[in-house]
Amino acid sequence: MNHRFSKGISGFGIIFLILFLLVIGYVGYQIFRIQFTYSAAKNKVEDAVRLGPLRSDAEIMSDLLAEFKEIKLKLNPDYDTIFIDRSIPDSFRIYVAYNDSSNIFGFYTYTRHLVIDVILPVRAGM
Repeated sequence: MNHRFSKGISGFGIIFLILFLLVIGYVGYQIFRIQFTYSAAKNKVEDAVRLGPLRSDAEIMSDLLAEFKEIKLKLNPDYDTIFIDRSIPDSFRIYVAYNDSSNIFGFYTYTRHLVIDVILPVRAGM
């Protein structure tokens, strides 16, 4: 049996393929991490809106900021907004707008502006 003509990937090829897949995985994670954080933040805001009519604005704001800190979402008070709106008849609204970014290998920053706007009707008897 002559092994000089056997086909396959060399050891260097396997190492290159593994490194390439790791880089693609890392970049994908950094980009989609923003979406994962957005989904978690939206769930927190929806929970706050459900309980909102029963609580003060200061309590809601404090709890939201603590929950955002839990999911590692850093809000910048100069650019980011949390607005609690009780002016809509029979409804309660929380509006959150923020920028989230991801640093990829220290030379590229991927930034998105995200908005969470949740309005729910206030149920009678609350």
